[in-house]
Amino acid sequence: MLPMITGFMNYGQQTLRAARYIGQGFMITLSHTNRLPVTIQYPYEKLITSERFRGRIHFEFDKCIACEVCVRVCPIDLPVVDWKLETNIRKKNDCLITVLILEFVYFVVIVLSIVQQIVCQ
Repeated sequence: MLPMITGFMNYGQQTLRAARYIGQGFMITLSHTNRLPVTIQYPYEKLITSERFRGRIHFEFDKCIACEVCVRVCPIDLPVVDWKLETNIRKKNDCLITVLILEFVYFVVIVLSIVQQIVCQ
């Protein structure tokens, strides 16, 4: 009889915990109802971007021709392109952009945008 009672108590505690979590989520949803809309009418209104905005960092490994434009354009000189040139074909044979460095670029961009938001406020 005692295990059955403790089972009902555990069930009741789990039910109350689930109801509390649902209530917390609902309160977060309700807190977003007071926000102003952020939609803009594109041809007539334009978003104000920061001076350092350079667009989304996008890299397609299959389309890379090792021209090193990304290395020259990068403001913090992080992309590293290592490639080998076949002498008979004059095309790139292998282009390796270090994934770790690309991930670091993403991290630096995120950190810089957060710091800029904190400083500008």
